[in-house]
Amino acid sequence: MSHTPANPFANFNPQQFTLVITCADGLENALLIELDSFGLTGDVLRAGRVQVQAALADLYRICLYSRVASRVLLPIGEYHFKQKRETSTQITTDRQGKKISRTLEADVLDEDVPQALYAFASRYDWASIFDVSQTFAVRLTTDKRLSINQQFATLRIKDAIADSFNRALGSRPDVDAKSPQVQIFAAANAKFAELFVDLSGVSLHRRGYRVANTAAPLKENLAAALLYESGWHKRTDKGDYKFDALIDLMCGSGTFVAEAMLMRTDYPVGVEHRTHAFGFYHWQHHDEALWEQMVEQALNQFHDNLATLCDKPPVVIALDADAHAVHACHQNLLAAGLVNFLPHMTLQQRPLSQLKGVLAQVLGDGGAALPTNSPTSLSTNSLKNLPKNPLIITNPPYGERLGEADFIKPLYQGLGLAVVDGLAAVGVPNAALAVLASHIEHADTLPLLEPKTVRCHNGALTVYFRHGQLNFAKPVGIVERFEKKSITEPQAQDFINRLQKNTAHLKKQAKQQDVSNLRLYDADLPNFNVAIDVYGDKVHVQEYAPPKQIAADVAKARFNLVLAGVREVLDVAREDVFIKTRARQSGNEQYTKNPASSEKRRKLWVAREAGAYFYVNFTDYLDTGLFIDHRNMRGLVAKASRNKRVLNLFAYTCSASVHAALHGAKSVTSVDLSANYLDWGKQNFALNGLALDAVLDGQPKYEFIASDVFEWIKDNTQSFDVIFIDPPTFSNSKKFKGTFDVQRDHAALINRAMNRLSAGGVLYFSNNYTRFALDESLFARYDITEITERTIGFDFDVKKPIHRSYEIRHRQGVFAPSETASDVAQDDAMSANHANQNVREKRHIDSGFDKSKTDKFAPKDGAKRSHERTAYSRRFDKPTDKRADSGFDKDKSFGKKSFGEKRFDKKPFGEKSFAENKSFDKRTPFDKDQRTGADRRFGKNERLGNERFGKDGRFDKNSRFEKSERPASQKVRYDVVDGRMVATPVNDNTSNTSDTPSKKYQIKRRDTK
Repeated sequence: MSHTPANPFANFNPQQFTLVITCADGLENALLIELDSFGLTGDVLRAGRVQVQAALADLYRICLYSRVASRVLLPIGEYHFKQKRETSTQITTDRQGKKISRTLEADVLDEDVPQALYAFASRYDWASIFDVSQTFAVRLTTDKRLSINQQFATLRIKDAIADSFNRALGSRPDVDAKSPQVQIFAAANAKFAELFVDLSGVSLHRRGYRVANTAAPLKENLAAALLYESGWHKRTDKGDYKFDALIDLMCGSGTFVAEAMLMRTDYPVGVEHRTHAFGFYHWQHHDEALWEQMVEQALNQFHDNLATLCDKPPVVIALDADAHAVHACHQNLLAAGLVNFLPHMTLQQRPLSQLKGVLAQVLGDGGAALPTNSPTSLSTNSLKNLPKNPLIITNPPYGERLGEADFIKPLYQGLGLAVVDGLAAVGVPNAALAVLASHIEHADTLPLLEPKTVRCHNGALTVYFRHGQLNFAKPVGIVERFEKKSITEPQAQDFINRLQKNTAHLKKQAKQQDVSNLRLYDADLPNFNVAIDVYGDKVHVQEYAPPKQIAADVAKARFNLVLAGVREVLDVAREDVFIKTRARQSGNEQYTKNPASSEKRRKLWVAREAGAYFYVNFTDYLDTGLFIDHRNMRGLVAKASRNKRVLNLFAYTCSASVHAALHGAKSVTSVDLSANYLDWGKQNFALNGLALDAVLDGQPKYEFIASDVFEWIKDNTQSFDVIFIDPPTFSNSKKFKGTFDVQRDHAALINRAMNRLSAGGVLYFSNNYTRFALDESLFARYDITEITERTIGFDFDVKKPIHRSYEIRHRQGVFAPSETASDVAQDDAMSANHANQNVREKRHIDSGFDKSKTDKFAPKDGAKRSHERTAYSRRFDKPTDKRADSGFDKDKSFGKKSFGEKRFDKKPFGEKSFAENKSFDKRTPFDKDQRTGADRRFGKNERLGNERFGKDGRFDKNSRFEKSERPASQKVRYDVVDGRMVATPVNDNTSNTSDTPSKKYQIKRRDTK
């Protein structure tokens, strides 16, 4: 039975008809916002489809001005496929392995889809839709759940249209797949099919201004949609725009900036398609005169709006760390017709780390200087008007530019921190932040009030757009908010009083120096043997494992009293207090993770120090990743780094490297044996907005080198202006092939490093071995100043320094590299040490392991080094009276036999140990020799210096000596005879006559009977 073909537009009214507007999935709300600005009310049909009632002028306006729409379609009709009910059985297995079967019912297609599409298209009188003289083409889109041959289905629709003309007119129109005059748009899914006349003819999302590209550019219609979602188009009740500034921190090719300015000038983006054939050009209801009138009016209005914008320009700042991206942005803005606006905006090659300086320069009085090695801007905003409500919108790299996903989340977190700090510094009171992310957890790090999220697509990639008002509030630090109060706890009253006293005393200095990470308590009372550190609004409590003579239940009760007191005094919640126990370790125990930590990916918190941010870990490892005691030392490195080449050896988590980079270092090289810790360092760089892929003179600006420091510095030939060395007290590793002892090996290390130091450069050397003495041979070669007093923070006891630090320079600023016999001997000794694993003797027992660098994840590089240090290790065999405890050591290292045993308990030097020998008592840390700067450690007349060594700095074991009455300037050599140390004066020309090669000085353990 035949049917008469229908005319779908028999009753068409040009003043009111239905349009279906398509857009990318997720942009439906933005399209509704845009339609509302045109005076139209739309309804969302489903994903990517909005229906609206419009007049002919509305159609032209949508095609001219829509920045979000993809196509404008005139509906012809729809057809629902025949369905049948189908039953299937699904078999699954539960956790116990038991099979479970379920019966499922679903509707499925019950007809041939291509044939159904032919029948559907044959329903209409196509001769009433377009003329036989016009060319046409059919475009079909299908749902991925509809399994058909799309090309064949398209052909069947085309056949139906051609057959309709043949039946009505005896002839058929021609097909032109490239430039048809009439486009028929068809869509089909598993339920139904639709037919439309495509009135737009081309995809409206395309713009003509993109003449230069970058990696993974943002689509123009997506950028416009996100600007609508952010409210960039909105006005206040007074008629002013809601946002008076636009800041794009990673502008790329400039899509956000271009779309925002074209939106603000009301530029008709569809006019770029005017030279091409819009779909309605050959539509029978097209009004050419109305169209031309609207086009002319739109262009005139754009030029007027652009002139007004240039007279009263908003603040527009576009930044990117990539010079190519900045150039592409500049080219695209020119192509977009915004050449007159370019002088009124700021377009600069700047990393995120320099945002504060840029804002101060552009928005403030220009007083905040940028690093002198920063590139110049293409144009500079001359305005100094402070915006009241800027919109910060950006599209950070998803990984294309950084290359590794581990560093993207820190970048997002650092972006939020940088924006808050930068705007707060110049006094901007309110702001909105809008950021595109490829993972929702990245967007979760942004500091937003009542954030909103839009799920959409940038090409084939699913992305998340997070936007909202910027949260300027920051957690108030524990010390900052501390108020002394009356607390009564009879069993721990002394501890509570001491903690309150310490915190109140430190509060004023912490505020003056802007310090939020500090030590509040360090085993001040013998019965409460803990160290309490504060990192912002978190508390880190470390219990020193009690000696064996203290009952476990007593120690536990005291520690519980400490925790209760900490929460009460500092007014912190239980979840903000992190606890650890420091115990003596042996064997490989020192290299394992905290046994209480889970195997899941570690959780990191952010700590702020001197304007920089660092990740700290309170739960997984003995150390947090940021050593509080070296706060001042990092400041010295930072101040010396402007425009300098910086080398950080034993870099750990690269905190000193971050400070150097933020202070404008020309280049920063970080060397550490552990790739895991260097990854942590890279995360710290990303957190501070430092571009990991930055390039200087064709070479990486920031290098992270996983290597044995000794081997690397011997093979490296680069020159550095600032070198920072903070080695562990002791280290051994599978990779290291031996051991490192700071007292034994520091001279060779420093000599090698000085060969890499430029003539006017400075080397900062620091270590946490509290009985450390600098090799006297170094004083003869270099200008050395001990700076320990400058690097000890106000929250530590300068009279009992937790570390020793030195500033070392070439004499008279002249670099004279030389390799002395001593250097060769030192290197030979190091090589022998690396080759012989048996060298791991238990010497310097009290040195501990400061930086015991266990891996931050499960160990993957096999590193076995005690780099994970704490700045506060103590001995536990101290007497009850702290004042009488001269051996209560504060090493920040925690290695083998660091705790729970007396120093030199085997009495290697006779019947008296160091602690019992009065010649070793009452040592003051700064009792320095006026000539060498070395501290006098062995009593009034005996100095631990080069007197113990021969000319080449090596210990001569063949000499015999008794306690000498020699002048202070006379050289001696030492040996251990029958468990006692004796000294023999030697002349300057005395040489080692033994056939046995001399060895570095070692204290050998011998049992005396």
